[in-house]
Amino acid sequence: MSEDTPQTMTETPRAAILGGGVMGGTIVTALRVAGWPQDRITVVEKDSVRAGGLREGHGIEVIDSVSKAVADADIVVVAVKPHDTAAVLDEMKPSYKEGALLFTVVAGLAASFYESRLPEGTPVVRAMPNTPSIVARGATAIAAGTHAKDEHIALSAAMLRATGLVVRVDEDQMDAVTAVSGSGPAYFYAMVEALTEAGVAQGLDRVLATQLAAQTFVGAAHLLMESGDTPQILRKRVSSPGGTTIAALEAMEHAGLQGVISAGANAAAARSKELAQEFGSN
Repeated sequence: MSEDTPQTMTETPRAAILGGGVMGGTIVTALRVAGWPQDRITVVEKDSVRAGGLREGHGIEVIDSVSKAVADADIVVVAVKPHDTAAVLDEMKPSYKEGALLFTVVAGLAASFYESRLPEGTPVVRAMPNTPSIVARGATAIAAGTHAKDEHIALSAAMLRATGLVVRVDEDQMDAVTAVSGSGPAYFYAMVEALTEAGVAQGLDRVLATQLAAQTFVGAAHLLMESGDTPQILRKRVSSPGGTTIAALEAMEHAGLQGVISAGANAAAARSKELAQEFGSN
């Protein structure tokens, strides 16, 4: 991918972000860190509290008109709920700037959903970020629609660089991405909860058990990413024959750990596909 940033472009693209919630706000932060000037970002947010927070936190323009925001935008970021997306697209279409990039973080809706509702030839890039993007430790996959070119993918990656890992995938892999990294943080929190409860049952203070569990997972993740070793190799290094770790892993395997994780990921992927059907995506 190109390493172009707004500083190396002739002029920073004007971005309109539709939705100022968690993901919309994360995109704003990412753009500011990546070098987007305040006057090149407009957010559409009707909630007065969120709007005020964005204005105060970033000094950007926050309005409640979709059509006004997209009229001169080079990039339109859709960060609303799936059931609101069609109405937002209908509202923006009359004033949509020819050739503007449509960048979406909405779960489940295919690029064709947007392409069929916007001017012919509109480039669309789908993204599936996750909530650790808020603290620059995210994992985001991006996928090109029918009309998106390499420069659109490069621009999308530049927008997201401050959020953490960004990878490109084929669009037909986005449901799987949703199951692994999109929903994955919740699996981690569930595991921390479970390990905390196990620690409490063994006599640890709840706060201490939570700290130990969370830091253990974080540290293990860093070791996995930085060592270059596979999860299998690292697991074996702490699983001495006859030791405590191997006893725990054997008990977890007997209880069906692999099946539980697979069932959860499969359910997330299936729900992502259902969203596409529910809201008319192809």
